[in-house]
Amino acid sequence: MPAEPKGSDVRTLAVRVSPDYHAQLSMVAQVDEMSLTDLMMAALDQYMAVRRESDDFQAKAQQALEEAEAQMARTRAMLLGTLPSEGTEAPTTTRSRHKDEASG
Repeated sequence: MPAEPKGSDVRTLAVRVSPDYHAQLSMVAQVDEMSLTDLMMAALDQYMAVRRESDDFQAKAQQALEEAEAQMARTRAMLLGTLPSEGTEAPTTTRSRHKDEASG
């Protein structure tokens, strides 16, 4: 992978490994004529591709999407004031009673 241009939005990951593991990574990268960063990025890309194909990951991803959509629906309802009637009915009824008692 080419170096990121200045000012690009990138994040840094720090990975602590033993000296022996670092030496192994360095040797593999050297043999493949790549940087350690490129080696790790290739490994991470491969891991993500494999995980995305697995049934258990797809099930977890589907569940996470459903939860995110449900949360977005609740947020939308709160912002637009369209909460389900059971959520808004009790306070409205309570306020009406207090107003009736105070005026009557």
